[in-house]
Amino acid sequence: MRKAPDEGALGRRFQKVIQSLGFSHYIYSQIDVSQPRLYMICSTYPDEIRRVWADTSVAVRDPLIAYVITKTTPVRRSDIDDDGSWASDIFHGLKDFGIYSPAWHFPVRDQTNYMGLFAVTPTKADYEALGPQHFEHAEMLMPALCNQAHETWCQLTAGGGDNTPMLSDREVEILSWLSHGKSTEDIAEIMQIAERTVNYHVANLKTKLGVETRAHAVAQAMRLRII
Repeated sequence: MRKAPDEGALGRRFQKVIQSLGFSHYIYSQIDVSQPRLYMICSTYPDEIRRVWADTSVAVRDPLIAYVITKTTPVRRSDIDDDGSWASDIFHGLKDFGIYSPAWHFPVRDQTNYMGLFAVTPTKADYEALGPQHFEHAEMLMPALCNQAHETWCQLTAGGGDNTPMLSDREVEILSWLSHGKSTEDIAEIMQIAERTVNYHVANLKTKLGVETRAHAVAQAMRLRII
């Protein structure tokens, strides 16, 4: 994974490795510990599930987020006082897609205000076929894998100093609205511009910041103190 040329390749390689361990899906997020606030960077979950997790209000309400920012060990939802009622739609959604729930969560600390958080799940069929002991062993292998993946993701989007991209005032404003969870339609209405113009600027932002998603653009901009 350390030799991945870009985020897309890294995501595919990470997916291949976790599949060899019996896991079918993952979400990789970065957490701004100082707020705290979660930004979903990459995910292989179905679109319906990703849209729910990308909602910033979910991260604020999820008691798991407050729990993991003080931990460096794997976490299951059974480890915390959380009955899942706040996110029942998400968990039911996973089951609708044949995905085992709850997920394994692996927090990764670094030297910044940000940390990585990986959530991985097998399919329900694979969990029943392979059994709990298999996944207990896989759980022991995941922390090293997640640490390497998080480090590589950060290196691929490293910036600062002379490498900080030059953004226009409009691009910075759009980033600011994205950081508040605003959609393309919302930003277009607020800024009184066309939605295609918003999308054009967002595409330029992702290129300049060297990222693939809007959430990662916001995380990277905050890491670089652009917003």
